[in-house]
Formats: sequence, structure tokens, C-alpha cells
Amino acid sequence: MSMQTRPARREDREALEQGILEMAQETEGIRLDPQTVRRGVEAILDAAQPGFYRVLEENGRVVAQLMITYEWSDWRARVVWWIQSVYVPPDQRGRGLYARLYRDVLEEARQAGAAGLRLYVDRSNHAAQSVYAALGMDGAHYQVFESMFDEPPREQP
Repeated sequence: MSMQTRPARREDREALEQGILEMAQETEGIRLDPQTVRRGVEAILDAAQPGFYRVLEENGRVVAQLMITYEWSDWRARVVWWIQSVYVPPDQRGRGLYARLYRDVLEEARQAGAAGLRLYVDRSNHAAQSVYAALGMDGAHYQVFESMFDEPPREQP
């Protein structure tokens, strides 16, 4: 079995898009607009700013994915990496794939000089919370608050 964590490539676009659409439906109960998601994925793949994707590939198939975005920390004078768009397809869960991807990205962040990794999880997503806690991430002493200006574009019926 050949498994590797690697940067996402252009040919992974459809797998990334599908994972993001499925993750939003599963964790937030919303159907995102596929064209908006496509534009978002392409922007990251084309420019690698303000973030990047990492995938775990097994025998030529993407079996786990995440996106990293950056936030400057003036307290640490370094960048903090934010984990976004985490997805492991249901038929691949329970195999430790996200743990492998997380460990690889954590090491990459250390080598890149990042101040650390952060993520946020919906309070009702208990399955994700238990996965992250098992990896040694703590709930931190902060809660993430947002002021969003609009709802994400959703697919039209």
C-alpha cells in the first residue's frame, strides 16, 4: 500500500471540491454552491496564497484532505497556520488517515517556522472534537467568534 502526504495538484481539483461540498453538508447541514467552491479551490491551486491544500494519497486516490490558511501573530512575530476544510470520506474513516495527515502537516509547520496550528470546530461536531483531542490538540482558552457579512453561496434548487 502506497500512502503519502503531498501538496495538492491541479488534477486533485475535483476530489477537493467534492470533499468540501460533502464536508459542508455533513458538518453544517448546508449545500454550498459548487461553482463558488470551484472558484475557491482553483484560486488556492493557482496562487498558493493565502493558503494551500495538503492531501493524503493512497494508491493514487485522495483519501484525506485539508487546507491551510495563514494568520499573522504579533504576539509571536510569526505566522500561525489555520487548518480548514478537513475531510476524510466516510468509507475511509477509522483508519487513522487524518491523524497521519495532521502529523505530517504539523511537522511541515514546525519546519516552516510557524508559531503553531489552529482550527475551529462547530460546538455540535462532537466527532471532530474527539478526533482532534485524541491527536493532542486542546480546546485552547479561546473561543472563535466571527462577524460574517453574508451567508456562503448555496446551490440553487
